[in-house]
Amino acid sequence: MWRQSFVEIRGVDMRRIAISLPMKRLFGLTLASILLSGCASLHMRPDDSIGVMVAKGIARVPVGILTLGLSERWHGQERTMESWLVSREADLVLALGPPTAVSSDGSGGKLIVYMEQRVYVTPGYANTTTTGSATGYGFGNTTQVYGQAQSVTTYTPPQINQWQVFRQFRVDSRGIITAYSWRGL
Repeated sequence: MWRQSFVEIRGVDMRRIAISLPMKRLFGLTLASILLSGCASLHMRPDDSIGVMVAKGIARVPVGILTLGLSERWHGQERTMESWLVSREADLVLALGPPTAVSSDGSGGKLIVYMEQRVYVTPGYANTTTTGSATGYGFGNTTQVYGQAQSVTTYTPPQINQWQVFRQFRVDSRGIITAYSWRGL
């Protein structure tokens, strides 16, 4: 009797509890898999259905927050690379300049490679801490003050971060871009 009235007072439905624990686990596993799989799984493609696009858009919000916006930079780069598909090789070279390397793909087409060394420098800075003390004595019309101070400056030198950016385009025998790959933002 006590258990039944407890359930009625609290409004707890045992079937709901049994479902909510697996749902929480499912949500946690889904979120973990999205974070571990990276941003590629959330990239919206033209052949995605409206429901899939909405779901990907909703899922990208927490991922963007958790990655401090870096995931959106990935999606931006992916959109840029994808926009070159079915474009002409001449348009690519006109826009990006001469490639770093060009090689044959073995089937009448070629691979066009752009590589760039990027550098980001975090500026150095100096931090100065000054401590001091003073003692004063007064005798009649005479006042004497003794004191000392010490400053310590700590210098942190600039930090240099370097990385390689790689962009590759496959061009068919007609001069049309058919595939791409990239690494680095």
